[in-house]
Order: sequence, then structure tokens, then C-alpha cells
Amino acid sequence: MAEREKMPPEKNNITKFRQDRRGQICGLFKSLALLGLLCSMVYCVWNYHEQLTLSSLRRMASYFSAVWASGDADFAGYTFEDGIESVYDEFGNGLVVLGGDTLSFVSTQGKEELSIPLQYSSPALSVVEDNMLAYDRGGHGLCLTNRYTALWQKELESEIISASVNQNGAFSVVTDEQGYRAAVTLYDNQQKERFRWNTSEYYILLSCVSPDSQHLAALCMSEENGKRVSMIRVFSIHQEQPLFDLPLGSMTVYSMEYYEDDSLMIVTDQGVYSYDDQGQERGVFSYPEGSLVTFSHKMGQRPVVALETGDQQERTQVVMVGENGQTVFEARYSSAVRSLSATGDHIAILLRDSLVCTSIIPGASARQVQEITARDVIQRRDGDVMLIYADRAELLDKDAGEQIDRE
Repeated sequence: MAEREKMPPEKNNITKFRQDRRGQICGLFKSLALLGLLCSMVYCVWNYHEQLTLSSLRRMASYFSAVWASGDADFAGYTFEDGIESVYDEFGNGLVVLGGDTLSFVSTQGKEELSIPLQYSSPALSVVEDNMLAYDRGGHGLCLTNRYTALWQKELESEIISASVNQNGAFSVVTDEQGYRAAVTLYDNQQKERFRWNTSEYYILLSCVSPDSQHLAALCMSEENGKRVSMIRVFSIHQEQPLFDLPLGSMTVYSMEYYEDDSLMIVTDQGVYSYDDQGQERGVFSYPEGSLVTFSHKMGQRPVVALETGDQQERTQVVMVGENGQTVFEARYSSAVRSLSATGDHIAILLRDSLVCTSIIPGASARQVQEITARDVIQRRDGDVMLIYADRAELLDKDAGEQIDRE
């Protein structure tokens, strides 16, 4: 049988495939990712080289190891030292405590990530986001930290009256200066002195630094005809003369904080006042003199005030005040308010015998927990609430209490 003649295959019957470029594309993305990582490392080293100590790197590694090991673990609590008066605040969803000659930060996993010996006789804290400034009121000590390490420690020559840090790590310090009544100094986020004002005319009580670290507000007090007179003086760090003054008369100022647009809000014994970056009044929320019970006010956060109404049925009014003096949130309670804490949209209200956790979001319900004997409350940024007792701090159970309708 004759062999079949082998016919060459027709070219039109051959299926053509495109060249596989997946490996090249993956390699390109990998190169871009490595380049981005390299740029991030260069940026961090360039901007934060003074903070990248061996100690801080070890603490960071320990922190991330704890996070990976425990996942979304909640704050495990903290026990205060017996007989030691401590100051405390929320920090990185954990708790920072200054007392007993030690500054401690306990993370959300209950692990002490920071412990610095500080012998402060009258300790005080200023905390904004990831920056914390500890100081000795009436003493000389200052300590600036993040969550992992002390960035800067110094003993000033003059006694410290007050101090305040902003979210970028710049801070101001009011001191009692020899030869003057007071002085205020602004340090940038590299702890370099950028501005200083000495005065023989005024006493300076408080100060705060704008978010861009270019402006400084100082609360000044003097006497006129035997009466106390208050004034806020606002400076640019580029000139010695003030940009403008805000006369406050006989008002007592309890707190003042800057906002992103360089507006300034103050909480006083007569009301909450708001001013723009030119010194013009934006709005006022007034309350009867003497009715202020307590308040919560942090940098970048709208102030919340608790007012005594004189009504037996609705004894206390709680109000969050907006930038233009408007009421953002309002609620009334039959019990007296012992403590307030507000962060973002969340408000924790510690009443005489219960705790109310609520939100400024319209239509949101509130939660009330009965028989709370805590002495203080801290509203965390993530919405959870920490209760402060005489001997310990603990996280409120998310399922505790009952839902109540908000009027």
C-alpha cells in the first residue's frame, strides 16, 4: 500500500497566540512597589532621623509584633499605683498615665509600650493624636514623646505655667521669667525655638499653636482699676508685634484651641466663643453665668459643655457647640453630670449614677449603663469608652446597658 503523501499544514489553520507578558507586568508592579517603599524610607529617614534611635525601633517592632499576635484585641486595662495622684489621657486608643515619677503608655493590647522616669511634683499632660507633651507645672521639666520613645527631654531654667502641643508635634510653653511677668515660647516639631515673647505687662495663663505651626495664641491677664481683665493675643512666628488682640473683659477662660482653618474657639464662664484667623467673631453660644458644670475640649474637636438648668426634671443640659456658635448636639438629663468626654461624633456623659454613650449623628440612638461608680470617663477615637476608677482604668463592655431614644 502506497504511503500517503505528507501534505504541509496550511498556514491559515494555525491558531496564533499572543505573547505571554504577565511575568513582565508583575515584575513592573514589583519594581514600582519597591521604588515606593524606598522613597518612603528615604522620606522617613530624612524627616524623622532624630527619632529613629535603637530604642524607638525596638519599641516599634515590639508594638507591631503585639498587633500581629493579638489582632483586634481590646484595651486590657490599667491599675493605678496606690496612694499616687496621676494624670491620664487617651493616647493611640490606649492610655497614657503620668504619676509616681513615671510616664507610662499602655497600648490597646494592655502592654506597656513606653515607660520614662519623670520626677514631676505637679504633673500635667497635653495630648493630640500621636503627640504627647508631659510637663511639671510649677517645675522645670518637659518631655515630648510619641507612642514608642521620648523624642525630647529638657529642664528649663524657668518655672513652667502651662504647655500645649499640636497634631504636628510643635508646642508652646508658658514660663514665669525672672525680670518679666511671663514669657511664651513656640518650638517647632524638631524642638527648635521659633518664637518667643516676653512681657512685663501681662500674666500669661495659656497658649496654643495653630495646626500649621505658624501662629501662636496666648491668654493674657492684667489689672485695670483693681479688676482683672483678660485678653487673647495672637502672633505670627515671623514678627514680634501681635497680629491682633481679642479683648475678653472679665471673662474667665478655661480652654482655647485652634482648628484647621486657623480659627480659634474658647470655653469661658459665660459662653463658648469662636474667632476667625483675622480676629473677627464667628459665633457665640452664651449660657447663664455660673451655669457651667464641666466641659470637654481638645484641639480640632468641637467643645461640649454641661450646663446647670435649674429645672428639677431636666437638671442638666449637654451641648456640643459648632464653629459658628450653633448647637450641633443637645440633650437634657435629670441627673447631674460628673464628667464629659467627646471625640469626633461620639460623646460619653458620666452622670451621677449612670453613663450615657451617644452620637451627634441625627437619628442615632444612645446607650445608657446604670450603676456606674467610675470617677471619670474617656471617649476613644474608635468609639469605645474607657472608665476611670480610683484604682484602675478599664474598657466599657460593648454590650453593656440598654438603648434609649434620644429626644
